[in-house]
Amino acid sequence: MKNKLLITSALAGSLIAGSALAQTTITGSLDLTYNALSKDLSAGIGSTRGVGRESQINIQNKGKLNVGGLDYAAGFALEFDGTGTGSADVSTVDSAKSIHNENVYVDIISGNTTFTIGVDHIQRGYAGAVPQIVNITDQMAGAGSRTTFVIGARTSESAGLGIMQNIPGTGIRASYFYAPRSGDTGTGDMNAQAADVSANSSYEFGINGTDVFGMKGLTVVAFKNKAEKTITTNAGDVEGTQYGIGYNFGQFAVGIDRLIDKNNNLAAASAGNALGEATVGIERDTQKIGVTFAATKELTIGLTQTKTDHSGQTGTLNGTEKVQAVQVGYSLGPVALSLSHMKFDDLAGRTGTVVSDNGTLSVARLSTRF
Repeated sequence: MKNKLLITSALAGSLIAGSALAQTTITGSLDLTYNALSKDLSAGIGSTRGVGRESQINIQNKGKLNVGGLDYAAGFALEFDGTGTGSADVSTVDSAKSIHNENVYVDIISGNTTFTIGVDHIQRGYAGAVPQIVNITDQMAGAGSRTTFVIGARTSESAGLGIMQNIPGTGIRASYFYAPRSGDTGTGDMNAQAADVSANSSYEFGINGTDVFGMKGLTVVAFKNKAEKTITTNAGDVEGTQYGIGYNFGQFAVGIDRLIDKNNNLAAASAGNALGEATVGIERDTQKIGVTFAATKELTIGLTQTKTDHSGQTGTLNGTEKVQAVQVGYSLGPVALSLSHMKFDDLAGRTGTVVSDNGTLSVARLSTRF
């Protein structure tokens, strides 16, 4: 076995040649937050205070292949998440799963066409078209919100293959991505089997565009993904649709997004989660609008509102979650400070005089890049 391993390693090394035209870069980021959550009802996560963190290291390489004049790019990131606002999760649960599943890829590039294999690298509509200083959907998730930009089959979060195409003269980039097993972020390179992931395949296609058709400041986003029912334990298909439009007027920027999540989930007979949600037939329809104003080169002010209609559940979880947020961002040069204050009603669609879940979340965030 030892000799076989040595031979295999030597052979692999002989197949990969270095390139004088290759360029490797290492970058990183660090975000630290102070979070203050206040809730009228302690269903799920209760009122709490805490410090949050996220740090990331990015290793990337790019250069020329020795055939056909093709370019390539490759890389991966190590992402270290702390616990979320008021969350009982610990790093051994969250970070252990995500630490090495961030932006893992090899791209083969021919002009405007990119073929890619990896995880969390294909273009997607996560950022949407709504201008924000910090994405309030991310921040509210730590408070127990079910409003999310990761909808439907979550194809782009799985390991798969895709193609991205820049369309000359339009400012639009189209893409298609296929995940052989949804939810599988990749196993050992010699063993593609995993017992704890879905056997369903899924796909995602869409467009991102900036300065579309020569209209400076115009942004468009449109994406759709789907995982079809392919095994008997699944209740049905899972489908996500997202589209949005935004415009930058200079100092002002405005935008609107809509996300439709039809989740006839993967567990046909689940008892539900901690909030009592059914896992079959959940549907969520989110509308998000936002505006930002760049008062000075350093100071930006933003307003955002989201509204998510819930359906397909039982009891008191078919209501409308509403979130209003005001944000202020200030550049300190190499460090940025952002302040967010969010007021929410009927969190996670919880309604009724006894069970409605209302409150506020305030977040102070320091960010730096290196």
